[in-house]
Amino acid sequence: MLFNLFKKKKPSKGTDSNKPSNSDIQKNSSNQSNITVSVSISTNPGCIREVNEDNFFVSHIGNKPCAIFSCDAVMHESKFFFSAVFDGMGGEAFGEEASKIASATLKEFSANFDDSDSKDFDMKKKIKQFISLANRRIMEMIAEKKCHRSGCTMALIVIWNEMAYAFNIGDSRIYRCDKNSLEQISEDQTLAMKKLKANIYTEEEARNSPDAHKITSYIGLDNRGLGVPYHAYEPFPIAESVLLLCSDGLTDMCTDEEIKSVLLSEDETPAKSLMKLAIKNGGEDNVTCIVINTKQKIEKN
Repeated sequence: MLFNLFKKKKPSKGTDSNKPSNSDIQKNSSNQSNITVSVSISTNPGCIREVNEDNFFVSHIGNKPCAIFSCDAVMHESKFFFSAVFDGMGGEAFGEEASKIASATLKEFSANFDDSDSKDFDMKKKIKQFISLANRRIMEMIAEKKCHRSGCTMALIVIWNEMAYAFNIGDSRIYRCDKNSLEQISEDQTLAMKKLKANIYTEEEARNSPDAHKITSYIGLDNRGLGVPYHAYEPFPIAESVLLLCSDGLTDMCTDEEIKSVLLSEDETPAKSLMKLAIKNGGEDNVTCIVINTKQKIEKN
């Protein structure tokens, strides 16, 4: 479940690799989308932790309003659709505050998102600007609170012109469920993943190692202006797909088969069902899920 590394999309390295082709832009240049987007959200502190340090942002819905929250809606058409999960670092001071800052920053940033010149639009550059801004604000909070360290992870999807752009920091994850398969799109930024890629760990050793929870990047890490390491992935069409963004409170408690079973069902509240499943299986951490279901519109004669 944790380290299906070679079946995942590899993070892009070049600065332009996350831009859609000109043909994609021209094909989808109209503001009228042929896709209907349904979103399901659920967040819960779990069975052990008193504070829910997770947060989220979803276009047209906003940020986490309270510690326990669920919502299901069909989204209005918009040029950009943002959805993100932020997991405040457990055990660190002000983790809840850090994730709140990141989600509030994304809400502000998304409201001013502009692609007025589509030919030169660079999604990866835009998201890097958001990460830098959120990091700076968390660093300001750290200085104000006089704490040693704080921060949060990130799983982010931006839908633009019927394409999904995926980004992650830390161990919050992004999955795509299509027909009978569940694909982990994101790659964890953890010490266990580094050791796995260096052939120090086998997949099983990495999965069961304490290093699986030692993240190597997070928003709030960069105090020298060098940039927060993050993963960006090649955009992919969203038609007829189910996307899942989640904190590790879900993936630590549920198997891929359990997650896939919920996503492939006709469940009208899939995020809430996943949250309940994580709690049923132990609920050892905060759990936050966003499920995005996209379907082709049926044209009326």
